Parts: sequence; structure tokens; C-alpha cells
Amino acid sequence: MKRLVYAALVAGALALSGCASAPARTPGTYVSQSEPVYLITEAQADQILVDAMNAEFGTSPIVRVEHPNKGYQATIKFLFDSHQIVGTVVPSRGRKADGTVQDGFYFTVSHSGTMPLSGITRSKRLKDRLNQAAGALSPSVPPARQVVP
Repeated sequence: MKRLVYAALVAGALALSGCASAPARTPGTYVSQSEPVYLITEAQADQILVDAMNAEFGTSPIVRVEHPNKGYQATIKFLFDSHQIVGTVVPSRGRKADGTVQDGFYFTVSHSGTMPLSGITRSKRLKDRLNQAAGALSPSVPPARQVVP
């Protein structure tokens, strides 16, 4: 009987530890000044994000997020596991080839949960969709960096 109780406790502890997670960033999606900036409007950026989220997560609920940047979150589930993927639109400034600076946006994708393999794959696909759709409207430009004296 003691062995059965011990085995149940060990199995429970393993099950709970498998559900622990920490936020993760998909390679290439870190919030930084090296992200390509697309010289598009906020409405265009939001529509690109909505379309990409619907295409990637059409069967999962998609929820609007507002802080710190506007975006959407989808949750994918399988049995006891779940994973949240968040795509956001970040206001930025880009430098055109002629040197002028113009307002634009870049996209970030983050994920967290207990399905890291699926989460990383889906996050990368979402990021690729976003960059492809935004690039069709406006070629990406490098971010405009402020020079500190």
C-alpha cells in the first residue's frame, strides 16, 4: 500500500512539473531595434495581424490584447497541455533609403505554455506570415536609431 501511495505522489509531482512553463521567445522575434520596420498605417498593421492570426489559428479562440502593445492572443490545446501565442504590432520609426525617417510598425510574436515544440513551430509560422503580408504592402526598412551625443 505504501508503494502505491508513493508511486501516486511521484506521478502527481511529475505531472505538475510538466505543466510549469515560462514565457519564451521564438528565435528572431526578440523585441529589439533590429526588427525590420514596415512603413504602413496602424490600420494596415492591425489587419495584417488579424488575417495572419485567423489563418494560423482559425479553429482556436483569438483574444485582443492591449498592453504593452496592441495585438492578439491565441491558445492552442491538446489534452492537458496548452500554449499561448501572442502577436503584437509595435509602433516604430524606419529610415528610408534616401535617409528620411518615417513612422511605421514591426511585429513581435511570443509564446508560453506546456507545448514548446508546437508553440515554437506555430510562432515561427505566424511571424513568417506577418512579415510576408507586411512586405507585400511596403518593403521593410531598417529602424531609425537616435544618435546620442
